[in-house]
Amino acid sequence: MRPKSEEDRFESLRRFRSLPEAVLAARRAHGSATVAFEDIEGSALTYGQLALAGAVLERALRSRFAPGERVGLLLPAAPGAIAVLFAFWRAGRVPALVNPTVGVGPVLSALRTAGCGTVLSSRAFVEKGDLGDLVAAARVAGIRMLWTEDLRASATLLDKAVAFVSSHIAPRDVGPATEAAVLFTSGTEGAPKGVVLSHGNFLANVAQLRARAPIGQTDRAVSALPLFHSFGLTAGIVLPLVTGIRTGLHPSPLHYRVIPELARKLQATILFGTDTFLTGWGRRATAEHFASLRAVVAGAEPVKAATRAVWSERFGATILEGYGATETGPVLALNDLDDQRPGTVGRMLPGIEYRLEPVAGVDGQRLLVRGPNVMLGYLRPGDGGGITALEGGWYDTGDIVRIGEEGHVTIVGRAKRFAKVGGEMVSLAAIEALASEVWPGEPVGAVALPCPRKGQKVVLAIANPAGDLDMLRARARKAGMAEIQLPSELRILAEIPVMASGKTDFPRLRALLEAGEVRVSD
Repeated sequence: MRPKSEEDRFESLRRFRSLPEAVLAARRAHGSATVAFEDIEGSALTYGQLALAGAVLERALRSRFAPGERVGLLLPAAPGAIAVLFAFWRAGRVPALVNPTVGVGPVLSALRTAGCGTVLSSRAFVEKGDLGDLVAAARVAGIRMLWTEDLRASATLLDKAVAFVSSHIAPRDVGPATEAAVLFTSGTEGAPKGVVLSHGNFLANVAQLRARAPIGQTDRAVSALPLFHSFGLTAGIVLPLVTGIRTGLHPSPLHYRVIPELARKLQATILFGTDTFLTGWGRRATAEHFASLRAVVAGAEPVKAATRAVWSERFGATILEGYGATETGPVLALNDLDDQRPGTVGRMLPGIEYRLEPVAGVDGQRLLVRGPNVMLGYLRPGDGGGITALEGGWYDTGDIVRIGEEGHVTIVGRAKRFAKVGGEMVSLAAIEALASEVWPGEPVGAVALPCPRKGQKVVLAIANPAGDLDMLRARARKAGMAEIQLPSELRILAEIPVMASGKTDFPRLRALLEAGEVRVSD
């Protein structure tokens, strides 16, 4: 009998109709007493507790909201929040995951786009996160607040008795096409859009990851990525739930000393993160903190060579760089432990079709994808909460890539992250990569600004006051880069702004540079 290919493994792993069905199968396989999630303070959630709490809260959600109704969810990545998510999935009601870090305006815009009349949150979280102004603004806008503390307190003995029975059974009215979550784009080009992912989308992406990566119950993972981030939701929550991987959660990746301690305490074998956060955690950790790691799964932004070197030399950990988009569940490609290709994001996961379209003036092609992990569609502002499906199921990633003979994908850059300087296409991502070689570990960001003479000019920002454009030019000459491919200016900022996901916040960076900062070189 021939060994199973990745495609075969993927198809064999796609055997569940819904997330509750997959989670209850994991409960039967691993035992009700098995811990699913825990935190640095010792709070733990077993599969049995998750199933019972989810069934109790399911009754509360079904009684308050209509089937398929979308509800804003404002909670941290913590064990208790997973029970709330599970209740939504059981009830066939849809959590619209709110990102409070983007500000009041974008949050209210996102809630209106998704058609949410209610936000479910926790009083303790709102107080601890200093989110009172956001809550007040939501109420002024006519949005009702519902509290997890009240939902739990309202559960009667009858609710708990019925839930005890139903907690062993997956609901029949929830299937692969049922909406499972709404996530929101960053809104960098206007009001944020909603990305609608189904139960089938999440389950397909998890099956694709399992077909590629050798992971299972013997692993232990740590994730500090927020629920509203697609990588954090799928890799940090759904994947461990379905596979039985005991996972440590922390609500903020910016607690750079806590994450290494959580990894040491849990003896984690897998760590999920982004380049920005891996850099911060690595600076504050000793070799002991990450001694048990066998792999670090990184996404959301390119992994710098300096980051890869630190984790390999100091911690003996291999960084598996991947690539994806919120609209694709999110993972599209991932490197393999047995076939590492630094500088690439690995091969496309099984079950994903792709096509490439030429882009004038760029050494690469625009990537479009289709597959069972690709979203149901967008929620657009002003569309009344209706879903706009993708034409033919194809999602345009907006990324320029090169794909090698063996299928490994190299990201050239975002189509919108190219500047046209004197008629030549200049990659902002390539400039940032070069700058990271000159100043390893230093956050940088490149932006295209208007230029009367050349149409556009590239300005590179760095938080290192010792930065000098001549150093960059010297490295570029060694690399054989043309002068036109370099920034025309280098400016010093107090810090490079980042979003909650760890990605550079380019709209804010652009605003800072347009406002005028210290000019170091021309």
